[in-house]
Parts: sequence; C-alpha cells; structure tokens
Amino acid sequence: MRLTARKAQPWVCMLLIGLLLVHPFVSARIGAFLFVMASLGALSLSITHRDRKLRIYFYIASALLLWSVFWNVHEATHRIFVYLLCTSTYFLFIIIVINDLMRSKEVTKNEIFALINCYLIAGTVFSFIYELSYFLDPASLSFQTGSIGNHSVFLYFSFTTMTTLGYGDVVPIAPFIRHIAVLEAIFGQFYIAIVVAFILSRYIQHRNTPPPA
Repeated sequence: MRLTARKAQPWVCMLLIGLLLVHPFVSARIGAFLFVMASLGALSLSITHRDRKLRIYFYIASALLLWSVFWNVHEATHRIFVYLLCTSTYFLFIIIVINDLMRSKEVTKNEIFALINCYLIAGTVFSFIYELSYFLDPASLSFQTGSIGNHSVFLYFSFTTMTTLGYGDVVPIAPFIRHIAVLEAIFGQFYIAIVVAFILSRYIQHRNTPPPA
C-alpha cells in the first residue's frame, strides 16, 4: 500500500523517536547526518506523488545531503549547514501536517500521531536554534558540567524547556536565548492546552457519532 500523508504519520513517529534514542550514542557528524535523514524521511513519507514541488525539494535536499557527506570543512560549519537544511525540511513537514489536519473532516489515529510528530519536531527545531546560537556565542548558554558533548545536550535542554521541567543544569545567559526559551515554554503549554485538546475533542466526537443509517 502506498504511503501518503493520510497514512504515514505512525511511521514518521517511530522514525523520530528512534532518532532521539540513537542520537546520544553517535558522533556529532553522524548525528547531524541522521537528523537530515530523519527529516527527509519524514517528508518523503508524508508527501504524495501528486506533490511535484515538494518532490523537487526532496530531490534537491537529498543531493545536498549526499554532497555534505564528502564536504570536508570545519565541524561547526558542517553542522550549521546540516541543521539549516533540517530546519527548512521540518518546517515543510509541519506545513504539510497542518494543511492535512485543517482539510480533514474527521480525526483518526493518523491525525493523533501527526500531532505527536509536530511536537517532537518543534522541540528539535528549537534545539537547532540553541546550538547555532552557542556556536556563534559560546557565552549564550551555561552548562553545569562544563562541556556540551554533542547535539543531544541541546535536544535535552530544548525538551526540558518545552515541557517546563527546567532542571537547571543548562541555563540560558544571552537575552536572545532567554527569550527563545520563554517562547518555547509558552509554545509547549499552549500546544498541549489548546491544539491537542481541540483535536482530541474532535476525535472523541467522531468516535461517538453514530454511523448514518
């Protein structure tokens, strides 16, 4: 059966969760490569054969990914390039999912998984912002351990901020990053309180509606 945006979201969810679990155990360069693979995989599963413009973007982004593997430049420069590519691809994915949800007349399990995917991708995109800011200004974030390791630290900080856990072992210092962290925390609360509640209410309403006679 052909995967389309209407049926692919559970597969995308497993792909994203698998990436989050594997990423802390790989090097920075491999981790960046996996992020692009995951973003392109999510986009590929979510677009149909009729979406010609998105297919063209997918082929161009795939070619850039292949080129970046053999691109021998500074590690930070390579990561900046890869994360910008990931961010643009993830934003396209979110646009596809939101468009699909708005046009859907009913809410099924596919739409529920799509909401989970948007949440995971939003946290990932914020982590890109934190890491790019850190490379531009190492004093923008303070780390309790004194070292950052790889991108998994920024993922950790992003999701603890979005869920408002705030352990305090990573602290935003620069005013710009502080405002981004506040924005992410507000987004996380409003996403759960408004978007998910609205979609789940539609899902329950759909399940409780008797079929037409």
